[in-house]
Amino acid sequence: MKVTVIVVSWNTAELLGACLRAFDAQDHDDLEVVVVDNASTDGSRQLLEDAVTRERRHRLRVIHEPTNRGFAGAVNDALAATDGPVVVLSNVDVVPEPDLVSRAVAALVADERRGTVAPMLLRTVPGRDGREVIDSTGHVLTSARLVDNRGEGEPADGRYEQPGPVFGASGALVVHRRAMLEDIAWRGRGGHEVLTEDLFAFFEDVELDWRARLLGWEAWYEPTAVARHQRGGAGPRRSVQVEALNWANRLLVIATCDDRRSLLRVSPLVLATTLLKTGELLVSVPRAVVPALRRLGGLRAARGRRQELLARARRTPREVVERWVEPFRFGAWVRTWWLRVTGRAPGVAR
Repeated sequence: MKVTVIVVSWNTAELLGACLRAFDAQDHDDLEVVVVDNASTDGSRQLLEDAVTRERRHRLRVIHEPTNRGFAGAVNDALAATDGPVVVLSNVDVVPEPDLVSRAVAALVADERRGTVAPMLLRTVPGRDGREVIDSTGHVLTSARLVDNRGEGEPADGRYEQPGPVFGASGALVVHRRAMLEDIAWRGRGGHEVLTEDLFAFFEDVELDWRARLLGWEAWYEPTAVARHQRGGAGPRRSVQVEALNWANRLLVIATCDDRRSLLRVSPLVLATTLLKTGELLVSVPRAVVPALRRLGGLRAARGRRQELLARARRTPREVVERWVEPFRFGAWVRTWWLRVTGRAPGVAR
């Protein structure tokens, strides 16, 4: 079965080598790697051109975008240029084990209802005790409509070694069935988008999770498919654009996918976390506040997407919320929020 690996890169030349070597070492026979470079200016273009000319186990293609299309636009362009029935989406700061693709594909094809496989993502930097630290074992949708990476920051001590269904998967590294991606793609406004380009980056993976659940597809966690992700190991990476996207996109996804009655019941919790996140922006990245608020102009388009989504949904928003929403640990979240506000915890992009 042909697998297409899509790696999105933007000014990350220092990470490309390890990522490309790891995907070229995959033991799955029929595999193609497509790197989408979002108009990088740090030497990535030359590095990729050199990589294409070297002898490799798996074919390597490069798409050079004339502008930064974000994660969503870059992935959509790569999907349009490829045809493999299985698609791996990857950040450039991910290094998979050699058997990740083969193990994830086996889990995906084991059940025709599965559209997504979430691997076990570990941090590249071990904990203080020397043990490996979990980055994500799948997405958890909480009652505050914040999405947690299950197990994030916990030691890899065997607690997440059982495979099973999850709400979704981190977009840092995820395996999808192309048939699912085509099924859930937006078809309105005369276009065809798998990932929502209005979101650009951040929360686009959560929205994809939610759309897929509404349209009847399942996501599966496969612990034997292992990769390492640099999140938390590279130091602070906050910027005006990143913070504005993170703040606003959560609300745009809620507007698109959520169950309104369920949302009304938890509205005090959603409002409280939104106000706290706004306060964090005012303190830590104040220049992001106005761009974040401006992004809420996308609510009208989100409502249009919602109409299209509900017209095709095979499950109701209420059914998805009742199946997947878990209680929000407000106290623990506030403690972490305070560390961010006081500058004692890095703000790290996905």
